[in-house]
Amino acid sequence: MGILKFIGRAAKELSVVFAALAITACASTGGPLGLSEAQEKAIGEQQHPQIVAAFGGEMDDPHLTAYVNGIFDRLMSASEQPNADIDIYLLDSPIVNAMALPGHVYVTRGLMSLASSEAELAGVIGHEIGHIFKRHTAKRVSRGNLAQIGAVAAAILTGDADTAQMVGQGAQLYLLRFSRSQEYESDLIGTRLLGASGYNPLGAAQFLNTLGAWSNLEMQIAGVQEPPEYLKTHPNSANRVQRAAQEANAIGAGGGDVIRNGYLKRIDGMIYGDDPMKQGFIRGRDFIHPTIGIAFTVPQGFQMRNTSQAVVAQSQSGAQMQFTGANVEQSPTQIIDGPLSESLGVQLSPSRAININGRNAAVGQARADTQGGQVDVTAYVIQWQGTMNYIFLWVTPANQTRGLQQPIAQSVQSLRTIDARSANTPPARRIDIVTVQSSDRASSLANYMAFPSYKEERFRIMNGLPSNQEVQPGSLVKLVR
Repeated sequence: MGILKFIGRAAKELSVVFAALAITACASTGGPLGLSEAQEKAIGEQQHPQIVAAFGGEMDDPHLTAYVNGIFDRLMSASEQPNADIDIYLLDSPIVNAMALPGHVYVTRGLMSLASSEAELAGVIGHEIGHIFKRHTAKRVSRGNLAQIGAVAAAILTGDADTAQMVGQGAQLYLLRFSRSQEYESDLIGTRLLGASGYNPLGAAQFLNTLGAWSNLEMQIAGVQEPPEYLKTHPNSANRVQRAAQEANAIGAGGGDVIRNGYLKRIDGMIYGDDPMKQGFIRGRDFIHPTIGIAFTVPQGFQMRNTSQAVVAQSQSGAQMQFTGANVEQSPTQIIDGPLSESLGVQLSPSRAININGRNAAVGQARADTQGGQVDVTAYVIQWQGTMNYIFLWVTPANQTRGLQQPIAQSVQSLRTIDARSANTPPARRIDIVTVQSSDRASSLANYMAFPSYKEERFRIMNGLPSNQEVQPGSLVKLVR
């Protein structure tokens, strides 16, 4: 969980309470949005800090960052616009994602952990470059600043699978879904860039195939029917994979650099998933953040997920919670009555001042109509230290609110300080590259994977190993330990 530095104002386009987060960009004349390239670049510069903050900041790994930059430079040098003013950033997020804004390309370490070769990563980067070259991103960026807390909460409140999964993947600053034609266009550019720069052009199709398999497994595990974040903004399909492969074959899929072993050695030791010290961790019903020095407990029956913007939890009956923090120079009642209500699009008033464990706090509640029926929204704001406030947002089906009042109150009251030394912080999981021995099998290697379930399925997908194939002695494979 990251700590928000402000509560932004809600975008005016959210005229319907808890409408979808996709905010329509403005249009006038000229260019994709009626904007000049300089204006598009300015939009990218404005949104850039929010993307970086929402996805964990830039990776503090000069060697890995330089490696990614080298791949990017190789692709750009072979492109039709080698001098285009574009930079690439490696983001410290476990979320599998890659994004583009005018002048900016982003990939996450989560995506790097899923790729199995330099050609695959280059295919992703080339695809994002394609979006910029064709000015797709200028059509997709939202106008102004999204209210970050409101965005996460609105995603919870909409009640539909699309926005609910957004919360599950982090509820970051979202770009609208690219159209199918735009995806095909960028696939084409990315695949051709691979060939032009000397990579095996099949890299793009291979990663799309891996991504689709990983997406299906994640949906199966989570019991949802919506894809993860990357596939929301980059719709995937078997047809996309097939078309990318056909284009690769047309330009010479049999040749070019793959660079599997070199890539795997580069990511050896990279953190996988959340960094417990930086992002906190979940232990049972407790969320613990040793660096910030806080912890709280969710009610029985709630399942938590730790995202880079918030901790979210959900019960089987549909009640949901979001916990986050904000540096705001306002009292708890002012926060609820002003920016928080504005960002949610519903008035959480009259708020009332309360005391929680000796700290100034406030609570506000409102009832709202959503696609799934009436819900009650309850917001608690606790002034923690100075201008730092912690915020609990609870969304409960109206017919469940009374029965959940006491468990919710107890959860809010459980917010407490902890000593980092006594937090018993688990070590971060890391990518471990190993050499396959003659006695190894996929099933035996999968036993080392630091996952509670679906070990072999994860192992096979992360290593691009089909279900009907075995590992080859002497080859390198990825483990997560």
